[in-house]
Amino acid sequence: MISPDIMTLPAAGQDFYGKTAGEMITGAAVDVNGNVTGTFQYVTGYTGFNSENTEEQEGYFFPFHLTKTGTTMSFLKNGEPGKEDIPWEADNVFRVTQEDTFEIKVDGSSVVTLSFDKAAFQPKSSKSRKKA
Repeated sequence: MISPDIMTLPAAGQDFYGKTAGEMITGAAVDVNGNVTGTFQYVTGYTGFNSENTEEQEGYFFPFHLTKTGTTMSFLKNGEPGKEDIPWEADNVFRVTQEDTFEIKVDGSSVVTLSFDKAAFQPKSSKSRKKA
């Protein structure tokens, strides 16, 4: 398992901006190499992730608690800069696909690269496909 000095995974009932960790993923684990396992649930209506972009309010989400503290953090998605040098925050959520990798840097130093190819992704349900 990944060192708790780097990150921990939340309890199923912990809220992450309006959705619980258990609504996003079940059986989650991260090994020492950053491989994420567990079953991702397809989430819809997640306005707490991005209230302005409706396309980013559904999909698969990975909640985590960053224990490696610092002043700033940066996230690289598939090797490309995403958020850079933003204020450090413990609780975070990534919107992911099975092909994604995310590198997390704290104060400019890489602390872990997460890979999701060993996780299971539940298909989008027909209920969530219906348009109102």
